[in-house]
Amino acid sequence: MEIIGVYRRKCTGVKLAMDTYWNHNTAFHDELIADGKLRGGRVLDIGCGDGLLLQRLAPFVQQVIGIDPDNTAIEIAQTRLISISNVTLINDDFLASPIPKLEDRYATVICVATLHHMDLRSALLLMRQVLAPGGRLLIIGLADDKSLVDLVFSGLLLLPIRIMDRFHGGMRNPNVRITAPTESIREIRQVVQQILPGAKVRRRFYFRYSLSWDKPLEEE
Repeated sequence: MEIIGVYRRKCTGVKLAMDTYWNHNTAFHDELIADGKLRGGRVLDIGCGDGLLLQRLAPFVQQVIGIDPDNTAIEIAQTRLISISNVTLINDDFLASPIPKLEDRYATVICVATLHHMDLRSALLLMRQVLAPGGRLLIIGLADDKSLVDLVFSGLLLLPIRIMDRFHGGMRNPNVRITAPTESIREIRQVVQQILPGAKVRRRFYFRYSLSWDKPLEEE
């Protein structure tokens, strides 16, 4: 495992739980892993947190790279992934990342519950640039409820989601930064279609939306 830019310190009071766990974000891991397996190659996880998705992806792809600006999250990921050789952890802000050479770009770029922490337009533009031609961008995101339709949709999901939470034994939320989304799904779709024409954005369960976009083979 390669670690870039890690500030090492004792994780005082942080429980280093290496097992899998369930919450409204990990609920989408299986479909992300299945999609990533189709292409293999190099996979970038933006906002990798404690590295659970990287751990689960690693056996099925050539290399997994996780980037997160949070020092503690990267330290926990380091402990989780210490025995996995095809992992690179980067302790940095994705928007400050250099664009890799064409041959080093990513077959799959994944971003789970992280896009709303960044400037939407800037993040999508950079994701497009770091993705290899023919690669796929996969986002699980959060949107703000601004319209009556948004509020009704979320309201209808409230009881079913609570039932599923109980079915899974409750949620576990690792120590992560919490930021409320500011764009509605309508606003997100408008920006997405400008930057990623043809992308599919749809409402999902657990108060999430999904985005998928395939980069044209002829685009560098």
